[in-house]
Amino acid sequence: MASSKPVVIPEWMTNDFFLEAVAKKFEVPLNAVSVEELDVRLATESGDNFVSVMYRVRVTVRFGACAEELVGQRRTVSLIVKALPTMGLSEEMIISMNVFPKETAMYTEILPAFERLYRDRGVEVAFGPRCLKHCSDPTDIIVMEDLKDRDFRMANRREGLDLEHCQTLLRRLAQFHAASAVLRERNGPYDDKFKEGMYAEKNRNMFEQFQKMQAAFMYDTLCSWPNNGKFYAELMKHWGMDMFDALLRITKPDSNKFNVLNHGDMWCNNMMFQYSEDEKINEIILVDFQMSMWCSPVIDLNYFIFSSVRADLKLSELDYLISYYHRHLSDNLTLLSYSGLRPSLQDLHSDFIARQLYGLSTAFSVLPICLMEKTEDASIDLMLDQGDAGTAFKTKMYNNAAFVEQMGSLLEHFHNTGTFDINELGVQRPAEVECDDSLDLPQWLDRKFFEDVVLRKFGPSKANERSIRHVRLELATKKGDNYASVLYRANIGVQNRRTGVIETFSTVVKAPPKGVLGQHMSYLQFSVREVQMYRCYIPAFEQLYRDKGVEVHFGPRCFKVCEGIPADVLVLDDLTYEGSNRMADRRAGLDQHHAELALDLLAQFHAASAVYVEQGNTLSEDFVAPKVMENMDRMGKDLFQPMLDNLLRYMADWDFVADYYADLQTLAKGVFDVLAKVITPREDTFSVLNHGDLWVNNMLFGYGTGVNANRASGVTLVDFQMCCWASPVIDLHSFLFTSVCPALRLAKLNYFVRYYQEKLVDNLVLLGYRKRLPTLQQLHVDFNDALLYGLTIVLVGLPFLLVPEVVDASHDTEIGSSTEAGQRFQKLLLDNDTLKMQLKMLLPFFRHRGTLGQKSM
Repeated sequence: MASSKPVVIPEWMTNDFFLEAVAKKFEVPLNAVSVEELDVRLATESGDNFVSVMYRVRVTVRFGACAEELVGQRRTVSLIVKALPTMGLSEEMIISMNVFPKETAMYTEILPAFERLYRDRGVEVAFGPRCLKHCSDPTDIIVMEDLKDRDFRMANRREGLDLEHCQTLLRRLAQFHAASAVLRERNGPYDDKFKEGMYAEKNRNMFEQFQKMQAAFMYDTLCSWPNNGKFYAELMKHWGMDMFDALLRITKPDSNKFNVLNHGDMWCNNMMFQYSEDEKINEIILVDFQMSMWCSPVIDLNYFIFSSVRADLKLSELDYLISYYHRHLSDNLTLLSYSGLRPSLQDLHSDFIARQLYGLSTAFSVLPICLMEKTEDASIDLMLDQGDAGTAFKTKMYNNAAFVEQMGSLLEHFHNTGTFDINELGVQRPAEVECDDSLDLPQWLDRKFFEDVVLRKFGPSKANERSIRHVRLELATKKGDNYASVLYRANIGVQNRRTGVIETFSTVVKAPPKGVLGQHMSYLQFSVREVQMYRCYIPAFEQLYRDKGVEVHFGPRCFKVCEGIPADVLVLDDLTYEGSNRMADRRAGLDQHHAELALDLLAQFHAASAVYVEQGNTLSEDFVAPKVMENMDRMGKDLFQPMLDNLLRYMADWDFVADYYADLQTLAKGVFDVLAKVITPREDTFSVLNHGDLWVNNMLFGYGTGVNANRASGVTLVDFQMCCWASPVIDLHSFLFTSVCPALRLAKLNYFVRYYQEKLVDNLVLLGYRKRLPTLQQLHVDFNDALLYGLTIVLVGLPFLLVPEVVDASHDTEIGSSTEAGQRFQKLLLDNDTLKMQLKMLLPFFRHRGTLGQKSM
């Protein structure tokens, strides 16, 4: 039954538009037919279709002289027209998912090829309706035969499919999947657009926007459900984009297993049945091939079973349905002479369980649509709407009694089969932590995670007397202050069981980043180096001074280290908790006093590392050439080369850059190859363990109280992720060219190098260094020789230091400049007045020192 809503007929829907489709339908030349009349109606009711506008068009035609036996006749034919909707965010989603290009290819190329495979074996199969026309101008449009003319109709989505309908669908799905595997075996991989479905990295920002809009609503909704609704709400409360990442993972094909071209949207409204007079099923045809993708066949099975099977059969017949599908899949693979890897029934069940999160996602996204009552205003945009109308619609849909009742047993099933452990941590439990609803927490960051932190903080004897009463989590840094990790501040309340007194302390939890930078973490080995620093080298360096009667703290106290399980994580003492330690203003830079404090500690750190190695200790290969240089070279090319290229595009319009621009372009082309040589230590030079990322945000300054509240008295370093064995000028370049205030950066440059060298020598002597001491003159020579490193740090480091605090600040948004957020942040990062002013001061220095314009290195 078509919708009774009034139809707005698009301008392109003219008589002439249908000539090609009608000619193909009746198999006559174009000049043999004319269109006389159109009767346009909506083809589906609201709630039956969401990703396209569907029209049923009755086309009245008259045949001319070239139509042979049809000459002079007047006929009326019904056609289905699918068009891309113009609906804001949902339109963006549809375009991003390649919906129409996929479906066009399916109808015009792939389905006919599947059908030929069976025809060659003497079996007639029709997988979809006949496509009569397709075009992308003025919009994406597909014209098909109207299956209602052949008495096909949809099943009742609210009732769900009985066993006979399920068997019919699974037989056809098995034929579809088998044909797809055979066609790939014969012709090679399908087009790139079929490599991914809805869950693709390019859709991350869109899904993040959707997740943020839905999270609070879904939590409140589940809490209102009877029985265990609140328990499941708490289980899923902090999933955030972890759910997207998990679905991204399980929708990728495993090349070592059996894969097929999935339909991708296999719910009851995307199949039409033809019945006999006694209502027995004669035939089935699939429709809507818009989300097809190459992956495990259990993607379609999870989607179908948890959306469209009748409530009393979903779980009771689950094993049977999978077995029934497998039998017919095997039969059709044999029929089509498939010689590749075949899944056993046991394999199929295992894969179904492993990817069952897709079923859980379907239960929350498609099942409520299946079960909701017919309504005139159902649409994707209404589901995404944050106003009263959208909330009312979603409330009605998710509190539908039939849906809530089904979800009770389904959620229990998913819990019993481990589906809620989306990060494969081995546990399914509520986090039992407090945080803002907008905070995207990793699943492992729950109350239990902090039990051994309390043990380390208080010691075994005292910890046994204490129990955690609360954990309050928040982000520990502002946007723009940290890029290479995610920092959470955890305020922990611990109650003494004997006295009842509650003590609180604060820690910083350092977790690996997600997104673009997260994908690079395995080769960057940031966490590998930092874990070793906190476990081994920092304590060893501090002990060298302790043995000489000097108390030095290079970093915060480390309470917990995790390597790989649940992730590479550090839990550190929160030095800012009581307010005496804080970061300096990164955009203003450091005055002389703060700079000297930093250089003091840096000299102590460098001296300790040199003595440590001179005493016969060996640094891990993660800190020394060639491994660390290879990592840094790749980091530069993968992460910073795109940024440098973008910066040069902005600089082309800056007046003061004109004289430098050609040299900067030349430098940018191969700078990271040259830098690897610059950084690699030479045997004849003094080397130390560099911090490697020494800028103002990686140090915390300690302050006194009262009249000394604004006078820094000490400093502590943080973020030991990029430590490397090299000349100490590497740290000096990073620090002096980024973090000293502009007025002192060049004016006091030689002074700061001297200040550092004097402190370095003092500490080397204190610790008993037995080799030749580095001279100030040689340090200046080394500093000058490595100025290319300083210039590169200026070009790729200063922008991050000077960017204003903005919501979009991240390395992902800088790289993802194709998005609106990326373009906005990139302009703030690379085209702000403060950056221009500082580069205007610095570029002449590098020109006069020979770094810009040099012909060889």
